[in-house]
Amino acid sequence: MRLTRRRFLALGFALSTAAAWVGWRSTARGPEPSAEPVLGQEPPGPLGSRAMAALVAAAGAVTGYAIDPAHYGEYYRWRAEHLRGYRVLYERFGRDADRAARELGARSFVAATREIQLDVLGRAGRGGRPMTVWERLRADVSGNPWPLYERFVVRETLALFARTDAWIALGYRGWPGVPKGLERYRLRHA
Repeated sequence: MRLTRRRFLALGFALSTAAAWVGWRSTARGPEPSAEPVLGQEPPGPLGSRAMAALVAAAGAVTGYAIDPAHYGEYYRWRAEHLRGYRVLYERFGRDADRAARELGARSFVAATREIQLDVLGRAGRGGRPMTVWERLRADVSGNPWPLYERFVVRETLALFARTDAWIALGYRGWPGVPKGLERYRLRHA
């Protein structure tokens, strides 16, 4: 079959159209992935001291900077006492973090070295990327709670750090919206 100019142009047009369609399909948004599992509907309530200590230790380990433990403790306490599912999630996180730290040779997560704490928290890390369908399915089937900890403990802690203590790490006296000068004045004379 002889390739004439007309057939060459028609073939080029067809191939260009097909390539454009394939490119469009690969960049077009497909169906949205289903939402990550939400927290249960367990009622809010007071948080145990062991879970609170584990959460504050996790905040110190994951941020890598000196933090105000009372500030993070208040954040976790409020969420546990006012939002459904957080209390149970935080209690479970405390138990699982302690168990993982004991597997690595520490007495508990709170008493562990920073390296062990980071190793334990590494089980929850995905580098901030969303869970794939396969990862979500595997976590649901195996009952692995670490993806939930990554979302509701690690990411929320880092977001709180970015809004508050990161300002202090950058050299400011406080974070925006908090009158630190009055507090320093009161503490000097107390």
